[in-house]
Amino acid sequence: MEMRIVVPEAADASALAARLANAFGSERISCGEHREIDVRIDGENDPAVVRVVDAVEQWFGQARVGTVEMWLGERSYRLAQWVPF
Repeated sequence: MEMRIVVPEAADASALAARLANAFGSERISCGEHREIDVRIDGENDPAVVRVVDAVEQWFGQARVGTVEMWLGERSYRLAQWVPF
């Protein structure tokens, strides 16, 4: 199963991809077109799902973006945080 992260235009997708590659190994990470990063996981119950969300939340603070769209299989989720102007 793949977990897909769609990064906003204003953010650096390569920084998030590098963070995820360090955490999960580069063989489980691929960068798609249109600022998409795919993470291969074993299934919805894989503990890696929580670790991916944690890594994205940590990256959020550094990237200073408001939202990130995440897909787990066919389900879409949006992570959001308050960003000062």
